[in-house]
Amino acid sequence: MWYGAQSHPIVGGVASLTDHRERFANRLRSLREAAGLSIEKASEQGGLSANFWGGVERMAQEPCLDSILGFAQGLGISVRTLMTLEGDDAHDPERQELNALLELLTPEQLLLTLKISKLIYSYKAEKPPRSEPHSS
Repeated sequence: MWYGAQSHPIVGGVASLTDHRERFANRLRSLREAAGLSIEKASEQGGLSANFWGGVERMAQEPCLDSILGFAQGLGISVRTLMTLEGDDAHDPERQELNALLELLTPEQLLLTLKISKLIYSYKAEKPPRSEPHSS
């Protein structure tokens, strides 16, 4: 089967498609919940049906490229952010630096950081992008 788990002597094992679908479904759900969005609100913002969005989160349906773009739009994030599955960002230097800093925080500081991050996200989500002023 071409779609099953495979192994290659140079690149090693390749995860099964089911594993990728589960990781994507978990990522989609966690980002939506972190944004404080219901399936209905997120799907409306992304131009997708709520039934389809929920079906992808439950792994009952598979997304295509157009729906991936809709998910990102519904969450107000880039496709790159949406498609960075758990563990895939391990080599991102900014993520490594942020994780190292978070490890140094007290529980109270961590809670405050979380609240500030949510405020930044909600501000970004509410404001339309500003156009750059034209220079003469």
